[in-house]
Amino acid sequence: MAKYKVSLQYAGTRYAGWQIQKNLTTIQGLLKQAVETVSGERTNVVGAGRTDAGVHALEQVAHFRLEKRILPKHLARALNGVLPWDIRVLKLSEVAEQFHAQRDALRKRYEYRIYNGPVLSPFRYGFVYHCLRKLDVAAMQHACRFFEGVHDFSAFTASSSKVENKKRKIFLSRIKKKGHAVSYLVEAQGFLHHMVRNMVGTLLEVGRGRLSADDIHAIFRSHDRRLAGPTAPPQGLYLVKIWY
Repeated sequence: MAKYKVSLQYAGTRYAGWQIQKNLTTIQGLLKQAVETVSGERTNVVGAGRTDAGVHALEQVAHFRLEKRILPKHLARALNGVLPWDIRVLKLSEVAEQFHAQRDALRKRYEYRIYNGPVLSPFRYGFVYHCLRKLDVAAMQHACRFFEGVHDFSAFTASSSKVENKKRKIFLSRIKKKGHAVSYLVEAQGFLHHMVRNMVGTLLEVGRGRLSADDIHAIFRSHDRRLAGPTAPPQGLYLVKIWY
């Protein structure tokens, strides 16, 4: 028996997210299918976290077990030979039986990419959120700092979430601007469903002048999803890095 850790990249445009869903094409489902095709064995693939439909990953991490040991370099090459072009294995290694892709993750980084210019290149379509209205980026940079620290993110998670403990610690919350490109970086040990996209939607409302930085305090206290900004579209969101 061998246990493997795999790091992969994917463009989420064509998929219904990471998690296996009945009658839908997902990243986890295709990776599981690829492992089984290459190895001839049935297995389970466990990911570090879920990404929604249309969300991309520069680094997603998963683990799986095989009865028969295969050299990691040979297994990685074989998987890339059967996976679709928009899902690529970057690294693959054998790990100790105790390793768990989800439970052992110490910190995750997401990035949300916005193009705040008049004309979006067709080569960026589906990979950034195109915001035509000029944003007050300085106001957004000030407001995003209010997310840092430990907070109850009830107002920033999907209303359908059944997670009881909605407290999360944000280690880093920053906005960078270069030309028309605006990117939001956020790091935490873990995130709630739609949490990052709801945070971005709120920051976009600040950038449009509909909310102020001080409003974020009131939104936290309210625990009311209706007071935060709308859920930002998925195509601008990237899972960037996972620390173990």
